[in-house]
Amino acid sequence: MKAIRDALVIAWVNGWIAAVRGWVWVLANAATPLSFLAILGVYGGVDGLRWGLAGGLVWTVASNGISLIGDAAYYRLAIRYQSMLVAAPVSPAGYALGLALSSFVFSLPSLAVYAAAALWLGVNLLAPQAAYAFVMLWLASAGVGFTLSSLVKHMRYAWSLPQILSTVFTVAAPVYYSATLLPSPYLGLLLPTGAAAVIIQEAAGLANYGLGAPAAAALAAQSALGLYSLFKLARWREP
Repeated sequence: MKAIRDALVIAWVNGWIAAVRGWVWVLANAATPLSFLAILGVYGGVDGLRWGLAGGLVWTVASNGISLIGDAAYYRLAIRYQSMLVAAPVSPAGYALGLALSSFVFSLPSLAVYAAAALWLGVNLLAPQAAYAFVMLWLASAGVGFTLSSLVKHMRYAWSLPQILSTVFTVAAPVYYSATLLPSPYLGLLLPTGAAAVIIQEAAGLANYGLGAPAAAALAAQSALGLYSLFKLARWREP
């Protein structure tokens, strides 16, 4: 319970207050997925918009965790915020989840726009299996993001690494396109974004791969691996 309370306090200070005072970062957070949505709408019409909505939601949730690389490394290396919390009664899990929730706060306006557009176009993104995919994807990406941030030794890498990972997680996985375009649809389950996208695309009626159970199992394993790396591999104290 204390870790959850720590996470909520950090999310309030680092997420809500920061988003209200720096609204331009909220717009920056929404720029890339909305750009993809616009392009798909222009070239794909209504069907393109539906695929863009599903992909944009996956991209937005995953980017919350991946962006932890830059944020957590900045707090640790540049302003020594993490060192201050190490001396305080704050757990590593509370700190990591608090930073992940902070990123989630920044993306709330984008998610609201996506949800409204999905309702308007009749895309069912509120199914239980879709909610499962979003939660598991958030945990997996947050675990990977915070663990990698603890291994970064210079800020120049902290800002470039999330961009590279975002591209790999979005383009290499069937986030904005059908998994049937891959040599095997099962290849789409190798990354958490792909496994989540397969579940969401099936829940939304965009595709019928018949991969719901394997995708759910793959995403659960990837989430467990992400949390394991967060708790066991991430460096909390500087040597």
